[in-house]
Amino acid sequence: PASPVAASPAAPAAGRPGEAVRLFLALDLDPAARAKTAEVQRRLRGAVAFREIRVRWVRPENLHLTLAFLGEVDADGEEGVARAAAEPWSQPPFRIELSSPAAAPRTGAPRTLWLPVSAGRPELARLHADARARLGPLLAAPIDPRPPGHVTLGRLRQAPRSSRENIRDGLARLAVPAFGWRADAVVLYESRLAPGGVSYRVLARAPLSCVILDGDP
Repeated sequence: PASPVAASPAAPAAGRPGEAVRLFLALDLDPAARAKTAEVQRRLRGAVAFREIRVRWVRPENLHLTLAFLGEVDADGEEGVARAAAEPWSQPPFRIELSSPAAAPRTGAPRTLWLPVSAGRPELARLHADARARLGPLLAAPIDPRPPGHVTLGRLRQAPRSSRENIRDGLARLAVPAFGWRADAVVLYESRLAPGGVSYRVLARAPLSCVILDGDP
């Protein structure tokens, strides 16, 4: 079997002293899954239902599956969060599969376009619970208790009422065969808002493994 990937050390804080940063944990897509997800975005852009709608699409290099949004953390707290996130996670690598695109919320004005997770939900729920237990005490606000379940494709900036059903009809007609990848690491990202859009910086990366951590039963 392959040797486990060593956990990455925490990166130094990049902001000004005392400046808060926005952090989140994520699972990266592998190159093949990233390319397939970007292809779904291209197909949606070309669909008639989306030609009159403004969508802020996630750039292909930024595609990811959010494990937990950690909120704003000051520069002093960032180092502790990065150290905790860099410890190996006691969850073996597992396969995640995505299904055809959908809009959220399911009723009313759609705000987000995403690919729902169709396989790997139990493992994601365990990782999410681990993240809440491990990082929750280090944060100013609690982590959302709902486990993750999608890869975001884009966010709707403007969706006229007359277009809402067209959006859902267009999504229903876009059948995408299930595809996925093998998740083998958790990544801590800093989210930065710049004039050209959002960019992400890796602060820590730690492997998924079968290792029993101190304190685990």
